[in-house]
Amino acid sequence: MKSDNRDELNYWPSFADIFSSLFFIFFILFSIFYFNYSKKVEADQKDIEDFKEMVKSCKLKLNKNNEIIIPADILFDFDKSELKSENLPTILDWRKEIKKYMKKEDRKKRYCIIIEGHTDTVGEEDYNYNLSLARSLSLIEEFKKDPFFRDPDIDLIPAAFGESKLAVHTPDNTRNMENRRVVIRIVPKFIGTMQQIMPQ
Repeated sequence: MKSDNRDELNYWPSFADIFSSLFFIFFILFSIFYFNYSKKVEADQKDIEDFKEMVKSCKLKLNKNNEIIIPADILFDFDKSELKSENLPTILDWRKEIKKYMKKEDRKKRYCIIIEGHTDTVGEEDYNYNLSLARSLSLIEEFKKDPFFRDPDIDLIPAAFGESKLAVHTPDNTRNMENRRVVIRIVPKFIGTMQQIMPQ
């Protein structure tokens, strides 16, 4: 009788067998995760390299936050929101390069383009806010003349800051070229959405 009980007990796996099985499962899951993570890191690095190459092709500058900075004087006359017709060929070149970047690697589904308008401190705060919004929308409208930028997968987000985010802090009613600018940011879609929802 005792012998039969021992035989029945031997059917149960030992602690070492259970531990080995769990370790093997963990190892497989970790390997899958690491492989996917490595692929994502490689893709992100490629996105960054291509982005910097695109900015270089446009002959534009990045700030320390990897945002594209365009002096407003290139795009607009003082106190105006209509794009300068004489600089339209340059603007179309930028659009072509950004389009090329967004078409690769299905980036249009992963990234959004935020176009921010900024002013200096000349004028009333509310007026400057509206001017910066009109400038942002003006550039977006020009981009959307290319059907690619009207694709439902493309998110072109206008943002207006007026004089609230100065590049160079100046007293009120001070003209400053660095503060009069348009900023283009290409960011992951979720982050871009949250930045527009959350207060600045």
